[in-house]
Amino acid sequence: MPLLSKKIILASAREDLAEMEPLLAQQGLDIHLCSDGARALELSLSLFPDLMVLDTDIPLLPAPRLIQILLANPRTEKIAFFFIGHEGEEVDGFRRHKDRFMPRPFNSEQLFSQIINHYNRIERTEQVGKQEKEIRGNLNQISLVDLIQVLGVNRKDGVLSLNTETRRGTIFMREGRVVNARVGRVEGVKAFFRLLVWEEGDFWFSPGAVDVEVEITDPVDHLIIEGLRQYDEMVAQQGVLPRPETYLSLKVPRDRLPRGMRPATQEIIVLVEYYPQVKDLLDHCPRSDFEILQILKVLLDKGVLEEMRDGESCDVARIPLLDSKEIIAIKDHLGERDALLEEASAKLILLAATAGDVGQFVQSLQGVAEFEPSQDFLLGEDSLGLGDIGRLVVTDTFSLRLFSLPATAETGPLWTPFCRRLFGVVSLAGDGSLSAAEEFFKYRGRAPVALVNFDSPCKGTFTLKRGDRQSFRALLAYFASRFHRSSTVREEL
Repeated sequence: MPLLSKKIILASAREDLAEMEPLLAQQGLDIHLCSDGARALELSLSLFPDLMVLDTDIPLLPAPRLIQILLANPRTEKIAFFFIGHEGEEVDGFRRHKDRFMPRPFNSEQLFSQIINHYNRIERTEQVGKQEKEIRGNLNQISLVDLIQVLGVNRKDGVLSLNTETRRGTIFMREGRVVNARVGRVEGVKAFFRLLVWEEGDFWFSPGAVDVEVEITDPVDHLIIEGLRQYDEMVAQQGVLPRPETYLSLKVPRDRLPRGMRPATQEIIVLVEYYPQVKDLLDHCPRSDFEILQILKVLLDKGVLEEMRDGESCDVARIPLLDSKEIIAIKDHLGERDALLEEASAKLILLAATAGDVGQFVQSLQGVAEFEPSQDFLLGEDSLGLGDIGRLVVTDTFSLRLFSLPATAETGPLWTPFCRRLFGVVSLAGDGSLSAAEEFFKYRGRAPVALVNFDSPCKGTFTLKRGDRQSFRALLAYFASRFHRSSTVREEL
């Protein structure tokens, strides 16, 4: 199909680009040749081209300065650049989502093909923006950045779903604005930044009203620019930033750390104790991946954190906290036999007499990646109260909510509501002081009660230590066993 009215400037002092003119002209493209940067600027400001093929060694007006001037002008800022330069050369002003780079000596057929594909992608993207029904395609045909921008320009409402063989993501749009995004357990701006750099996979856009909580308020263009900038910085610094598979530990006790640290630094120091592997920390901290990695690097450089040796990190073995049979039995007991693939949760109650008991239990979960402590608990863990400690995301379809329940006579009237959807009860005092609450949940709540300590093994109790996944798995299996038994009895009946 002829590409009528599409203007291209070929800017180079060499003859190899001039040889491209007749080939491109045959496709209906309006070709303009120039041999220096000053003339390229003059043509750009008079023609407003769609594309410039630019030699990075162009004389008179250097390529970086030419690009800076054109990108600062609202009438030329949307020009796409195809750079021709030396292998490994870095180009100032290069926009990863829009520009291309080809090292010299280049293949004329390959350059021709890239130019035609560039215009074909633009045409397909424009067609997508005009459609009112569900849109499907592949990111090899339309870049995600272009797709989001055209949906934004056309003020679309709907859900943009992305899918590869191993990953799935979702972007929610309302009147052309990105209001939320999800990938795995991550959502919001952080998830959008991760999705933004996907270059392959299928997509489909389902138009319609979007009923989702607004987590993103920044303009689309700002999101795209910032997301790509952070990704490019991570790629450039990947040799010095911590690797996702690395395990970290706190080298300096928290009470010996200097005061006045930035809130972001304090937050990450706390989370490292719960998520020692970098990739788990990245998933659980709401800050951007690049900001987290930068802070981790500084803490490593200053000796606040250290990398664990291979022998130490093996303690964080990935055995499942509950296996599929146990989860099925639990959901069956909760009356959700027909909703096994839907999300469900149950409660795990912590009976405590002091805040220190709850703190020790939570410390034993440090290194268990499935545990997500609540922000309120992290900020107020020195006081004992009735409240949400966090949750254990056992699988994508089942989680356990952890609640701290002061086991005093005054709180007795509050115990009854906690009997519903109860997975089990953990008693954190071994001196018998919590016996009234233990008896209540054992007989009234019909739930197993497990005694837990954090010191040496003791008969009749579960001993938990920091990062001891095997012992914690045994505790959960003890609670889960009653669901399996009750399920077996029902099947026999």
